[in-house]
Amino acid sequence: MSDFAFLRPVLRIIPLLFLLPALARADGFKFRLKNTAKTNVAVYYKLNKRSGGFKVKALLSLKPGEEKIKEISLSKGDTVAFYGQDAENNTSVSVKKVYAALKQDAHRITYIPIIIPEKQSSNFESLEGLSVKLEHNKVLNFLLKMDSASMSSLSLLEHNFQNIYPLGTFLFVDTKTNRLLLPPLEPSFWNSSENYLTIQDSLYAMVNADRRGTANAQVAYFVAKMFDSLRVNNTAELEFKARLSLVRWKPTAAADIYQVFNDKAVHDFLQNCYAQITDPDKEYQRYRLYFLSSYERIDDLEVYGKQFYNFGNEADLSLSTPAQVFSTNLGVMYTKNKTLSNYFSVQGAVLRTKAYDFTSQLFNGFKANVKNKIIADTYVHQQQLSTAIVDEYKSLVAYNPDPVRLTLQAIDPKDVHPSVLPIETTVDNLSPYNYLPADTTKQASAAANNYKIDTYNNKAKFFNSHLKQLNHLIKDLDQTENDLARITTAKPDQTFSTSVNSPGLLKEIEVNSQTVKKE
Repeated sequence: MSDFAFLRPVLRIIPLLFLLPALARADGFKFRLKNTAKTNVAVYYKLNKRSGGFKVKALLSLKPGEEKIKEISLSKGDTVAFYGQDAENNTSVSVKKVYAALKQDAHRITYIPIIIPEKQSSNFESLEGLSVKLEHNKVLNFLLKMDSASMSSLSLLEHNFQNIYPLGTFLFVDTKTNRLLLPPLEPSFWNSSENYLTIQDSLYAMVNADRRGTANAQVAYFVAKMFDSLRVNNTAELEFKARLSLVRWKPTAAADIYQVFNDKAVHDFLQNCYAQITDPDKEYQRYRLYFLSSYERIDDLEVYGKQFYNFGNEADLSLSTPAQVFSTNLGVMYTKNKTLSNYFSVQGAVLRTKAYDFTSQLFNGFKANVKNKIIADTYVHQQQLSTAIVDEYKSLVAYNPDPVRLTLQAIDPKDVHPSVLPIETTVDNLSPYNYLPADTTKQASAAANNYKIDTYNNKAKFFNSHLKQLNHLIKDLDQTENDLARITTAKPDQTFSTSVNSPGLLKEIEVNSQTVKKE
């Protein structure tokens, strides 16, 4: 056996003995502890060993705002957590630090804030609770009525109502396509408007981000969109502020709504509307004549939000202290911002537009317009018949075959508008002339007689022709006068229902937003 053989086991143990202190060596780290609470706190730390064991020790006491530096030894794999407790046994947020992170910057003094959470007296609400609040809010309830299918970051308000026609504008609309059949007739000189009512309100809520509740679909979608924008994955503080105005059309002191159709500025527009109507019975259900009467305007809408984060059992806070820490029924939460962030704001958007429905007046006016046109055309035809009777009578007098036996009163050429009545009376007493037979004698005078007979017969032929035409014209004139009497005295049938829902009031309806948008 070698002289050193007995030393070999010993030599194997010696290096291990040198390594044992290195394996068990702990590093000292400095921590700057600050009491951010308004009362004295006792500070403790909990050391969790890599092996699974732990120990809790009292470290020091701190007055409000006081800070002290302490050094604590940690070994590789260890974790240390600090927390404080005030005289009322309120416990601070537990701040956790791990060995690996501390080792990376071992020369730095690590800041540890001792934060006693504020007790939040108001309970966090579900989306259903917020929906109920909005439903009963006289200003903000419009958020529940918005179309969730087309709403993205409230673009409905931002883009859909910025350009509208002024109050007092006439719109002739095809409701099937929501298109204007004619260019709008914008207000005439006697139109004005007024701010009839202005109201404002606000709403505050602490909302849990659970979107599986039974909330109103629109508000659930709206909150989900806002949470996505604010990157909220848990809970948020929400605040809504809005001011709405009702702006309505108001006539000047010398006019009212029922005088609109009598305004000369509207006459040509109405005639163009009548020109579009071909089948009133069918088109009455489709066409509408609107007179923009009022709109609800969002003078100002602001929506604010602030996200809250949940603390776990222990938290590794960043270098910046949380702005606020709350103890709530949902656990301990903190927020990074002291103030709410503006999520959305809009000013001067029009929410809803209303209009007086003049459709029945238009279509009943269309019937009256047609009737008046018929009457006007009939009067023209009557005048034409009278003129023709006078002309035919002049010819009748000129072709009188026997002025000796038949005396006809000629019309005074100075009379510009001779009366037809004497002519009618005269014609009633006339009969057609009979033609004379030819002279068949062989006497020398027969030729002269036949010349006179032919002259007489030709005049009789023309006379009878004018007399026949006069009788026909007079008959037509009598029928025209009968038609005029019947049309002018007849009352038009009430085919189209009236828009008046109570005496003296026009029906006011909400019109489609796309119709009143100015392109």
